[in-house]
Amino acid sequence: MPKFYLFIILLSLSINSSAQSKIYLIRHAAVQIEKPGWCTAQTAHNYREEYQINSVKINNAKAALDKIDNPATIDTVFCSPLVRAVETANVLFNNQVELKINNNLKELDYDVIKFPFLRLPVRVWHTISLLKWMKCNFQSKKPTYKQRKQSLKEYSDEVITYAETHGKSVIVAHGVLNRELIKVLKKKGWKLEHKDGYKNLSVNCLVK
Repeated sequence: MPKFYLFIILLSLSINSSAQSKIYLIRHAAVQIEKPGWCTAQTAHNYREEYQINSVKINNAKAALDKIDNPATIDTVFCSPLVRAVETANVLFNNQVELKINNNLKELDYDVIKFPFLRLPVRVWHTISLLKWMKCNFQSKKPTYKQRKQSLKEYSDEVITYAETHGKSVIVAHGVLNRELIKVLKKKGWKLEHKDGYKNLSVNCLVK
């Protein structure tokens, strides 16, 4: 084999071996629901339940896809089973990808705390309830924060293996879930290449 062609092959192998693997975490699009203002705990609970099943509206799919390298080459997306995530994935990728749906990618789920007669902004209700759930191991039919973290840590190996094999993994999930998954990935040696926050259709990218 001519030395020139041998050099090209070796150079190509070197480039491929040194290429970084990437994991993209996308938060679902905005849910079509009217958000209450100051309200009771029961109203905050009802809003949360309705939020779980309502559809999304996407006006800026291209802006999200522009943050991903070669989005047209993506054929597999790891996805939460919740409606808002599945709909977002299907719209972003035109129903042309295989969705690897997994319950570990569901948003962290907790009960809204109950204080009769007290009225607070709905966001405050949810924030206080989330913090209490994260700090207290109270009895509930739902998994604890500790259990969800452990499950997510174990599940992340599947996402990592796919990224290392195919060059990148794409995940469509939720704000708090994505934040927790980023913590897990950082502990496993991944670094944030692009930080986009946790707003709707945000795209955070980690590399290794």
